[in-house]
Amino acid sequence: MAVVVNALTMAVGNINDAPLELNALAIKDMRLTLPELQSRITYHYRQDVLRQLYKILGSADFIGNPVGLFTNVSSGVADIFYEPFQGVVMHGNKELGIGIAKVRPEKCFLEDVINFMIQGAASFVKKTVFGVSDSVTKFTSSVGKGFNFLDFADCGAELGV
Repeated sequence: MAVVVNALTMAVGNINDAPLELNALAIKDMRLTLPELQSRITYHYRQDVLRQLYKILGSADFIGNPVGLFTNVSSGVADIFYEPFQGVVMHGNKELGIGIAKVRPEKCFLEDVINFMIQGAASFVKKTVFGVSDSVTKFTSSVGKGFNFLDFADCGAELGV
C-alpha cells in the first residue's frame, strides 16, 4: 500500500503556475487581542486558499494542467481579434499594418486587414498546439514518473532492500 501511495505522490507532486490571488484583509479601527487578530487573519487567508483550490488542482501535471491549457488557448483566441484591432488602433485605417506586419504601403486596406487576420489565426493555432502538446507532455511525464517509481520499488523488494 505504501508503494502505491508513494507512486501517487510522485505523479501528483508537480503543480505548475497555479494562479492564486489572495485578497487583502482590511480591518479598520478594531480593538483585538493578538490571538483574536491572528485567528481572523488565519481564517481569512485559509478561506481564500480553499476558494481557489480548484486552480491548484487544475494546475497539477497528473491531469495535464488544464488551467495552463485554458490560458494558452484563450490567449490564442484573443489574438484572433487583437492583431487586426492593434493594426487599426496604432496606424489608422490608411496605414494599417505598416511597421507591424512589414507590408508595403501601396497595398490596399483589405489586404492589410487580411494579413492581420492571418497573423491572429496563426497565433491562435500556435498557442493551441503548444497548449495541447504541453498538457499531454505533462500528463504522460507524471504517469511515467509513477510507473518508474513502481518499477524501482519492485526491484528493491526483490533484492530485499
